[in-house]
Amino acid sequence: MTQVVRERTRGRPRAFDEGEFLDGAITLFSNAGFSGVGISDLTATTGLTVGSVYKAYHDKEGVFARALERYILLREAHLAALFKQAPNARARIEVLLRLYVCLSQGKDGKLGCLVVAGIADLDQVGRSADVLRNQLSNRRTMLFDLIVDGQRDGSIAKHTDPRVTAELLLALLQGMRVVGKGGTLTEHGEAFIAQALKLLD
Repeated sequence: MTQVVRERTRGRPRAFDEGEFLDGAITLFSNAGFSGVGISDLTATTGLTVGSVYKAYHDKEGVFARALERYILLREAHLAALFKQAPNARARIEVLLRLYVCLSQGKDGKLGCLVVAGIADLDQVGRSADVLRNQLSNRRTMLFDLIVDGQRDGSIAKHTDPRVTAELLLALLQGMRVVGKGGTLTEHGEAFIAQALKLLD
């Protein structure tokens, strides 16, 4: 939920939209990583004063923690909505692959992923390190459960090893964001997805 935070300035306090502030922080951290962003970058981009940032979030780690929380919440809600349109577990995995291909291309691809950026600076992000580890673990568990569900509904081959295949897909998904950040992921998105889905045959 977007929260309105009061920023103290001379005269009357000015309200700022926390969601808008955190979206700016997400863009900065995704692009430059935790170590590449300073409080001055956050204030310059968002227009918030240094004092207000420290009052609301205590330090840069606090800003990153709240930005990461928002990033994960929004991504998971979007993914859940996409999953509702998929008829079976294999189709949900295809939806996930298609989403990551899209996010790893063009402007989004060059911007990068906040989770990947955070993991690159894992030793510097404080309490967010556990959140990042849990996010990877949760994604692995989601993939495992989807494979098992697909074997039950007949959309995924019975001989597929759920654990190993989930690990392969997790590495593929996260690797896609890394490659997308560094350059072009693929010019053949549909063929890329079709090849990845062969892991389920």
